[in-house]
Amino acid sequence: MTKLTEAWQQYHAETSFNWSVLPEALQRRAETVRFPARSLIVTRGEMPSYIYFIQSGIVAGVREYENGNEYNYFRLDNANGCIGLLELLAQETSYVASIICMTEVTAARIDAAAVYCAIMEDINLLRRCTALLASDLYQRSGSDGALYYFRGIDRVRYYLIAYFEENSKHGDSVTVQEEYQNIASHIGMSVRTVGRNIQKLRQSGEILSKNRHILITREQYLKMVQAIYEE
Repeated sequence: MTKLTEAWQQYHAETSFNWSVLPEALQRRAETVRFPARSLIVTRGEMPSYIYFIQSGIVAGVREYENGNEYNYFRLDNANGCIGLLELLAQETSYVASIICMTEVTAARIDAAAVYCAIMEDINLLRRCTALLASDLYQRSGSDGALYYFRGIDRVRYYLIAYFEENSKHGDSVTVQEEYQNIASHIGMSVRTVGRNIQKLRQSGEILSKNRHILITREQYLKMVQAIYEE
C-alpha cells in the first residue's frame, strides 16, 4: 500500500454527505416535507434558501435548453440526496437546475444558512462535502459534452453503451429497464425520435428485444462501440 492509498484509507469513512451523517443539532432544525411523484421540489433560478436532504424516494435534476430539449442529467436518493449543496458551497444565488420527483419523496428541509455555517465549522462535514463534490466532478468530467457532440442515432448508442458498462458486471448481457421517456430525457431527444432510432438499432442487429425491453449482449455492445467511435 502506498502512502497515498494509506492517506485515502484514513478518511475513507468520511466520503458520504446525507441526512444520516448530520449532527443532531442540525437535524433538530429540519422540517419534514413530502412531494408526490412528478412534482417540483425547486425550480432553476430560484434562491437556494433551503437545503433538502432526501430521506426516501428518487429525484432528478432537469435542465431546459433554448432548442426545447430537456435533459435529466443527475439523480439523487437518500444515499447522496442533498439538493442545493453545490449552490451553497459555490455561494451562488440560484439553483442551477430544477429538481423533479421521479417517485414520491420525503425530504428534510433545513435553512441554507444553518447548513452552511455547520459545514464551515465542522471539519468532518467539510471533508464529506469535498469528497462528494469531487467524486461527482470526476465522474462527469469524463463524459461532459459527449451528448452535445453526438447527433441522432449516436446519442442513443452512447446511452446504451454507458448503460451496458454500468450494469454488465455480473454477466455478458444486460436488459435495459428504462422507459423510452427516461431515455429521451437523459439524451435530449423526443420520445418519438428515440423510438425510431431504437428500431434502426434493432434492424442493424445492435440490440435485441426481450419482454418489451431492450436486450444488449456483449457482442452487440462492441458493435455499437465500433459504430459510434470508428465511423
